[in-house]
Amino acid sequence: MSNVKQKPVIRMIDVKKRFGDNEVLKGIDLDVYQSEVVCIIGGSGSGKSTMLRCIDFLETYEGGEITVEGKMIGYGSDNAGNLKPLPKHQVQKDLRNVGMVFQQFNLWPHKSVLENVMAPLMLVAGFSRAEAKEKALAALTKVDMAHKADVFPGTLSGGQQQRVAIARALAKEPRILLFDEPTSALDPELVGEVLKVMRQLAEEGMTMVIVTHEMGFAAQVSDKVIFLADGRIEEQGPPSELFANPTSPRLKAFLATWSERNGTL
Repeated sequence: MSNVKQKPVIRMIDVKKRFGDNEVLKGIDLDVYQSEVVCIIGGSGSGKSTMLRCIDFLETYEGGEITVEGKMIGYGSDNAGNLKPLPKHQVQKDLRNVGMVFQQFNLWPHKSVLENVMAPLMLVAGFSRAEAKEKALAALTKVDMAHKADVFPGTLSGGQQQRVAIARALAKEPRILLFDEPTSALDPELVGEVLKVMRQLAEEGMTMVIVTHEMGFAAQVSDKVIFLADGRIEEQGPPSELFANPTSPRLKAFLATWSERNGTL
């Protein structure tokens, strides 16, 4: 989890996003550096998932700028210097080193575990079947699911399905991984096996931005914690400071509510 302070691999500058009259992001500034683990916390409706989805351009943003590995995501300039949307294939190319894991596993029920991981490699990345199989098996091995390669998702627990979803993201060999509340759909007893995989990735130096409700995990694994409230970054800093000595009244209230439900950090 070293923080190699070169140029940020993800930079958000005054990013704004609205849905109709609802302004969800109200000017987000964030730098994420290579091998850094950033956890985003906050209440429901604070803009956490929208912020993450804007980085991967699953949501367009109306103001500001997002760059990934030095390239502006989603927009380019015309001859007059005005911003214009980039074609989909260019956005995909600019995001080729970014993988994303969602709340829901989104696995095809009629395909085996192996086929679920192979399919994007063949359909999107253009690998041959043999190459895709090799990469898929390596990714499944990494999350300890290679022994389930030939079964169908419906026979797996939620935790196992989410590990397959992580393998699908890993198979494209990304340099950056985005996680949108990867344990929120799991029964409590299955959360640990997913967090174990994520801890391993953090120890190996994977750059990760994680939207999570798992405060203990955020406290242990992250280099930086972002507390989002009403579409703004209310407070940020190392977990040792942010959890032990919160300065924002809203963060204090949020952590107190969490502690009442789950026990102290």
